Amino acid sequence: MPRAAEVDFNNVFSIVPWLVGQWWFWAVVGVVVLLCLIGWLLPGAKAKPSADHPTDGPDANEIALGFLQIHNLPSGPWNDPTASGLTDREKRTLIDQWGVPTRDEWLAAIQRLVVDRRRRDVWVSYLAIRADLASTTGRAPKKKEWVQAAVEAGADKRPAATFVDAIETLERQVKKAAGRNTIPAETFVTTLDGYAVGQSVALATWGVALGYADVTEVRGLIHEINLAARPAFRSWPDFGLSYAVGRVMHWSDGSLNDKTFDKFGESTASDLGVALSEKRQGPWATLPWNL
Repeated sequence: MPRAAEVDFNNVFSIVPWLVGQWWFWAVVGVVVLLCLIGWLLPGAKAKPSADHPTDGPDANEIALGFLQIHNLPSGPWNDPTASGLTDREKRTLIDQWGVPTRDEWLAAIQRLVVDRRRRDVWVSYLAIRADLASTTGRAPKKKEWVQAAVEAGADKRPAATFVDAIETLERQVKKAAGRNTIPAETFVTTLDGYAVGQSVALATWGVALGYADVTEVRGLIHEINLAARPAFRSWPDFGLSYAVGRVMHWSDGSLNDKTFDKFGESTASDLGVALSEKRQGPWATLPWNL
């Protein structure tokens, strides 16, 4: 067996044959570099719309409010009010998961999402305090300011601080996962309603696939959802951040650990990055927020 090339540390050029001899090392490096280049050069997944339905104008703008839930399932192109991508098995699963075996129960489920919005009173009060502070100072309040204001309003310090930590942590995680500069740094959560609102739009479209309504009726429902929901948000990034953070808080019950975001938030934040990317045909990148 031939001896490996030796390195003479008194002669810098002797390292050359040694490096050449480490072919296995360079093979590994080459594969890693190639994979990185492929990931950098190839475009990410695109939000391809349906050619049968509008991609601009009021109808497209209003159904786009449900993009994150529609894209997450997925139930079809984001602009398709018929949820044409649902299989028979998925339809049965939706009926069981959402408890909507009849048209009346489907309508009631939409109503609950629009009115109750999965709210928890104590969380609403904490976020209202944050919104009030921001209105006064013109910026997002710092953790200490927020917790102190909550205590002054009658909250116990420990649960208030836990909630504040959770929201601020999730905001950072969502912004990072959505992509650099996708969500403006100054955007922060003042409501978790985005999650329930987005779900209500998607649930409305699923009603067409389930045979509970036609497109005209569903368009009307989605219009009413938008009228009720939009005033609570300032922009698409604001709404999307509320949706993503709200989803994680709902399913984790506000109790975070190292795996929580990976389980409940990572894919949603990635979809949020798609929604806000014009390059990836994200509808939120081109549709105006104000109707």
